[in-house]
Amino acid sequence: MNIINKLTIRQLKLNKKRTLVTILGTIISAAMITAVATLGLCFIDMIQREHIAHQGEWHVIYEDVNTKQLEAINSDSETKTTILSRDLGYAYLEGSANNNKPYLYIQEYNLEGYKHFPVKLREGRLPNAPDEIVISEAVSANAKVDYSIGEVLQLSIGQRNLLEPVEDQRSLNQVDSLRWKEDEIAEFLSEDTQKSYTVVGIIERPEWEYTWAPGYTVLSYIDADTVTSEEYFDASVIVKHLNNSMFDHAKKLAFEQGISKYDFNNALLRYYGVIKDDEVRKILFTLSAIIMGIIMIGSISLIYNAFAISVSERSRYLGMLSSVGATKRQKRNSVFFEGAVIGVISIPIGIMAGYVGLGITFLCINPIITGVFGLSVGLRITLSPLALIIAVLVSISTILLSTYIPARRASNISAIDAIRQTMDVKISRRQVKTSKITRKIFGIEGELGLKNLKRNKGRYRATVFSLIISMVLFLVVTSFTDSLKKSLELTQDGINFDIQTSINCEAESEREHIIEQITAMEDITDYSRIDSLDASTWIKEDKIADYLSKNKASFIEEGMYPYQVTINVLEDAVMQKYMTQIGLDNKHSDSASPSTVVINTIQYKDQRTGKYSEGEAVKFKVGDELELSVFDPEAEKAIDLQSLKVAALTDVMPMGLMSNGDIASFNIIISKDSFDKIMEGKGKDILATRNTQVFFTSGNPLRLQENIEEVQNTVGIRKLSINNLYSYRQSEEQIIFLMSIFTNAFIILITAICAANILNTVSTSIALRKREFAMLKSVGITPKGFNRMLNYESIFYGIKALLYGLPISFALMLYIHKVLMSKFNFPFTPPIMSICIAIIAVFILVGTAMLYSSSKVKKDNIIDTLKREIS
Repeated sequence: MNIINKLTIRQLKLNKKRTLVTILGTIISAAMITAVATLGLCFIDMIQREHIAHQGEWHVIYEDVNTKQLEAINSDSETKTTILSRDLGYAYLEGSANNNKPYLYIQEYNLEGYKHFPVKLREGRLPNAPDEIVISEAVSANAKVDYSIGEVLQLSIGQRNLLEPVEDQRSLNQVDSLRWKEDEIAEFLSEDTQKSYTVVGIIERPEWEYTWAPGYTVLSYIDADTVTSEEYFDASVIVKHLNNSMFDHAKKLAFEQGISKYDFNNALLRYYGVIKDDEVRKILFTLSAIIMGIIMIGSISLIYNAFAISVSERSRYLGMLSSVGATKRQKRNSVFFEGAVIGVISIPIGIMAGYVGLGITFLCINPIITGVFGLSVGLRITLSPLALIIAVLVSISTILLSTYIPARRASNISAIDAIRQTMDVKISRRQVKTSKITRKIFGIEGELGLKNLKRNKGRYRATVFSLIISMVLFLVVTSFTDSLKKSLELTQDGINFDIQTSINCEAESEREHIIEQITAMEDITDYSRIDSLDASTWIKEDKIADYLSKNKASFIEEGMYPYQVTINVLEDAVMQKYMTQIGLDNKHSDSASPSTVVINTIQYKDQRTGKYSEGEAVKFKVGDELELSVFDPEAEKAIDLQSLKVAALTDVMPMGLMSNGDIASFNIIISKDSFDKIMEGKGKDILATRNTQVFFTSGNPLRLQENIEEVQNTVGIRKLSINNLYSYRQSEEQIIFLMSIFTNAFIILITAICAANILNTVSTSIALRKREFAMLKSVGITPKGFNRMLNYESIFYGIKALLYGLPISFALMLYIHKVLMSKFNFPFTPPIMSICIAIIAVFILVGTAMLYSSSKVKKDNIIDTLKREIS
């Protein structure tokens, strides 16, 4: 080690506080970079594993292939694993107690299929021969048919067909519920094959079996070595290299082998970043680049400020080296060596701290993820060489940048100037001049504080830049995460219930009796009864939805546009709860003039552009009158109802309602009292056309469905129908929940970066101004005046940061919104709450850092501080 490097090490030891602050800043930055990059990878990893746990693992499927085509698939260079499967069909389940599930549904898998699909064994073993099967536990629990292990079943297997053929006749499958006509089954099974099976095990009800599927799943075994060349099956492939070229490769393979049907597991592939849609890929890459750029700038700012604010101290030291004969190159190398020493210490510690912090966080939230929200997997640390390389390179590059600038400045000035710091401190009258307004508003302390900032513009700009970067970082990431969650919500159906039941009885007493029976059952968390009636209205041209404007010319009559309106009647208790939810009291329902709540915000996929959109279904205002008419089947004409006053406009759906899509239609919510008033004297025939539905949420939806099915078996399927959408709702909620975890964790990390950046920058700045403060005290500034001066400096820092930070943040937020709008369509909404938090936080953080640092400065002896050359 040469003499210059030895002196540099000694300089670092003498300036322990400054060295420690710089090391701490670099550690925090490296930790945050590592944590942010790794968090995204961990989140994606969890979604991948969660999807595989429920839907199985495969990437591309070739349907109806023969043995020759299978050989070509297996020998393909991109094939890693081949899963064979075949859907044989249905067989009658004799003695089934569930009228809606009278069949067994037989599927076959090879050994790889049982490894890569979520088949969970309860008893026995999995089949390893074509004449063996495993039975779903639901056969015993739901159909009340008991099969024991070792029992032999003789099954007549065929396909489902409608009794009355239709024009587009096809065989029905598990997606299609059992077909009924009145109270009779309107389908039959063909008799294709006879097979004998031995039951070798009991499995859990498969995740992929729809709740309304008419067949209980039973699984057998398929062996590629025993099938004949005339037999066909499906081949699901796990590919070796997951990239966008796999789409063209699979297409080429299918064409060469004469395979007419093939598909991709897009739901899983998108989690690996493999997306066929170039536009979606472009959006993801653009947004990722923006966010990573912002994060890197924030991290660079954090490290840079740790170096840049102490430029004056380093300049004095380098000037002393120059005075004893050090060359420019030696001075530059001295500073680079200093940065290297700090980097060698800080970067490894920072990376480890990032992983440890994430590990502790995952340890705390995984019980909530897997317990409360029912996810199969939790978050785990995903080690990525790329994330490590990025963290190391960004940290090294930042240290090099942060050390190069002061080294270049110091090497280009004379030794005397460097020691005296004449390049840092500006004392000309013009440069420190302040306006008279400043003194009038803030007093002498405020003017003094502003002059202090202007004396050293480098330090002042570094601090303001740090504040601006922190503010931009926080606001842009908050806006981005909000937009990301909004985009995700637009792609979902918005199901807010588990089970839907429809009651269709002519007798009112029978209808009420059925409702009483099903609402009194166990396992019900909440329920909502909705009586709905179809109506119509004419809306003025200037109040129709924007998405209807293109075709309005063919529908407009005398400046009015026809709309379909669904009148949804809620019971009093449910209505009161809904009113509270949307922030409205329930007084309007008791008024002489009936009123309604209009759901005027809808979400839909625009069929013309393919965009997921949100917009107004109708442009009403509170207080508008709504004129409705309903069809009277007895008079065979539409009759007018009493007008309704619009009491509120909302986007909140009560349990059971979903968006109608981009059609001329909207929902209104009305109380039972108001409905009785507008229907008074309209006749029973109109009331008979209303549709009564009860929606449930449940802690055990499958058991609740079974209990309701018992009532259905008694009254008949025509009077009571059931639709269990629990799996769909759970899937939607889990995706949104996972996204919320990721975005909230992301915001917390970014907030930590911002807070650390501000606190580190301001506290270091104050620490380096000890001699300046000692001079002020020596000329008679009082402790009260000193505190006021620092408070005013905090205000000046905050105001300057806001003047630059807010416009930059808005520009970036608008750009991100514009990027998203190539696939989505919803209005830009500034994060008002986050903006308020950012504004308040800037002043609080700066003020806190000022007060904390100044409290230490106050204890210093004036004479000793003025004599001290090194802080």
